[in-house]
Amino acid sequence: MRMPPLKSLQVFLSAARHKSFKAAAEELFVTQAAVSQQIRILENHFSTPLFIRENKQTQLNAQGMRLFPFIENAFEQIKLGVHAVTGEPNANELKVSALHSVTSLLLLPNIHHFQEENSDISVQFAPNNNLESFRQSGVDVAIRRGLGDYQGLVSHKLTDDDIILVASPLLVGVDSQVPTDVFKLPLLEDTSSDIQEAISDCCQQFNIDKAALRSSIRTTDALPIIQNVLAGQGIALVSRALVNHNIKLGQLVNVFDYAYVSPRTLFLVAPEHHFNWPKVQRFEQWAKALFTS
Repeated sequence: MRMPPLKSLQVFLSAARHKSFKAAAEELFVTQAAVSQQIRILENHFSTPLFIRENKQTQLNAQGMRLFPFIENAFEQIKLGVHAVTGEPNANELKVSALHSVTSLLLLPNIHHFQEENSDISVQFAPNNNLESFRQSGVDVAIRRGLGDYQGLVSHKLTDDDIILVASPLLVGVDSQVPTDVFKLPLLEDTSSDIQEAISDCCQQFNIDKAALRSSIRTTDALPIIQNVLAGQGIALVSRALVNHNIKLGQLVNVFDYAYVSPRTLFLVAPEHHFNWPKVQRFEQWAKALFTS
């Protein structure tokens, strides 16, 4: 079987991922005309178009979509082979992608402990609430909250977690033993699905009309929620892992000792072979200790 040029396949992969010949050219440091030429070579080889060319975007057609996963997997295997021969890439640099809340509340305040024990490793954080593309971003490992079922990736659970109702002890009215009074306080509402499940469960448990709750903030980002609840701006349902330290310091209280067990928790996520790298293994050991302390 006559194989198409490897260069054309590389250009095809980049253009397919970016849905743009221009972006592919920038990634590969070639001209857009060179990208178009390599795609034409590949389409001539298969005697069929592979892309739908539109004004602002270039998308794979049915034949292109059929080809794409095979080419993507082939280049990933080449990369794995190179890594197998050359060893761990950038052994002294660790790039971690984590949720904004996890980065700001847990990683940044504590990373000096990791670096005291691992002075040979320089750590870079990439705060992001979306799962990074490991191939494109150079990320070594990510921390995400979910079920741990990320396609093509391996997930290692960092901790068991639940969702709790918290407030600053300085918030006027939070010490009331009457649930209807407490739930009249402003709710700092995380609209993420597991928090919404916890809100419904909490209202049901304390016989509260969910529609009557007064939300002063609504967001999917836990960071501003926790920052505002620490400032005494209201009550909130949050991941215990994110505020356990604040509770131990007396900066927050677990109102009514309420807890909702969610199937979602925090995971360390990466392609399988990344977990073979010593720098990732050392970070995983430290992170598990951080989240369970």
